[in-house]
Amino acid sequence: MIGTDPTLPATGVPATGVPATGVPATDVLALAAQRVEAETGLTFPGTRRRQFDAALGRMAEALGLPGAAACASWLLAGPWDAARSALCARFLTIGETYFFREPRALDLVCDVARAHLARGETRLLRIWSAGCCTGEEPYSIAMTLRRCAPRLLPDGVTILATDLNDAFLDFARAGRYRRWSFRRTDPADLDEFFRPLGDGRFEIDPQLRAAVRFASLNLASGAYPSSATGTPAQDVIFCRNVLMYFGQEQARRVIARMRDCLVDGGWLVVNASEASTSLFAGFTPVYQEDAVFFRKSALPAPADVPAKAPAAAPVAFTPAPEPAPAPAPAFAPTPAPAPRRDDAMARVHALADAGRREEALQGLRRAVEADALSAPLQQDAALFALEHDDRALARQCVRRLLYLEPDSAIGHYLSALIEDAAGRRPRARILLREFGRLAPGADAELRGALRQWMERAS
Repeated sequence: MIGTDPTLPATGVPATGVPATGVPATDVLALAAQRVEAETGLTFPGTRRRQFDAALGRMAEALGLPGAAACASWLLAGPWDAARSALCARFLTIGETYFFREPRALDLVCDVARAHLARGETRLLRIWSAGCCTGEEPYSIAMTLRRCAPRLLPDGVTILATDLNDAFLDFARAGRYRRWSFRRTDPADLDEFFRPLGDGRFEIDPQLRAAVRFASLNLASGAYPSSATGTPAQDVIFCRNVLMYFGQEQARRVIARMRDCLVDGGWLVVNASEASTSLFAGFTPVYQEDAVFFRKSALPAPADVPAKAPAAAPVAFTPAPEPAPAPAPAFAPTPAPAPRRDDAMARVHALADAGRREEALQGLRRAVEADALSAPLQQDAALFALEHDDRALARQCVRRLLYLEPDSAIGHYLSALIEDAAGRRPRARILLREFGRLAPGADAELRGALRQWMERAS
């Protein structure tokens, strides 16, 4: 039974970890992965299966079960329910976000909003943050609109924010954040939107909080577009760092449903690493340095039906065409796929060698966002960030590295360095022991240095 975490639901977890059918543990884990994918859309192919197995071990600990196989048996037993969905969302997805994370996408929101006002639209402007995590993204949208198009708030726009994780949504609704959520901004620069609570947290303005509607939605379900979920007729949809959790066919279905949710000429914003154009039928891509925007366009005619070719038109970063002159495009498309790891790091090192440290770190941030699923890049980036005294970026990269490769010895080593630099030496010692377990073949010189470090940290 569940007794280790009071926030977990009572679910009737089996008391033993042995599958009733006697199926080997490895097969039970594989079956559980298949069921999770069928019920939630979350998929763990190839090397990502290790992440799934490790996450089940953490889930089992939270549930008070003896191990991953027991947790897999519980996931397989009986009908799927909200408790299983909630736990999968909690343990199988990454809650990594912060305020004003996507500045170019927020520029897009400003351009769409200003054009909406310029045309004298009577309908509401509609924006959807899909996979909103703990709310920093939709609140950033609301703050951006207050600054660039204040006439739209509160009655001229709807901001919908959805996520699979109900715990994230509860946190977002409360609207209270610690400094970690402001790691690319300073709360003092946002004092018009937040008030300090005196305990290190900042509470968002009640009017802005009221401007965002949070709701639970599984993007792998068929619950959208639907007026019941408030998803039709969107002008802009943010769906960053979400598609990476789905298999290709599931991602294709999600994108197709989101296209149906957009108005003609509406925009879908995804992470550059998720932007395989083969998935985005009926969209025109616009590539940016740290994002890819897809504009809803007409679907191609079936191959067996001759279609009159329309006149070629330039892709413009503006709302749908209207009789009135459209605003000048803010961006133009350029064929810029996500940079390869070696190329990205070579550019970063070249900037640093030229004495342009801040530019190098900015370029590194863009590179790790554009290729968030590359464990080698996250590792190289963490090393560079540590060498150049950017512990926040190093911590972010190490977290991703350990998510992608939970048994990464260098990941545990780098994490220990970060914890030690922050004065958290007990945690650093734990990570060093884990590094020693994962890298028993480390050379004598390194192991001697580690022993001295651990003695100093004691």
